[in-house]
Amino acid sequence: MADETPSVHAADAGHTKHAEIHLPPNSLVPINVAFSLGTTFVGFVDQVRNAVGALVWGIGLVWFIASCVTWFLAARNEFNELPESADGH
Repeated sequence: MADETPSVHAADAGHTKHAEIHLPPNSLVPINVAFSLGTTFVGFVDQVRNAVGALVWGIGLVWFIASCVTWFLAARNEFNELPESADGH
């Protein structure tokens, strides 16, 4: 009985290519989410609330919802475009 220890690279013998690091594409959606939340919260300020608070709050809320939906759809499309890994993970 010979005790042979496999080399470090023997475990990778079945893989022809190493997996590359996946980075998401550049996006302005997080900035839109931040600005929309800021606009929404400005609608709650006393000086603004008396004049046009409901309008500013409504615009910020619609903008926030649209930004979140856009972000979700972009993330889902990006996930669907990822290649399947060789080992099923």
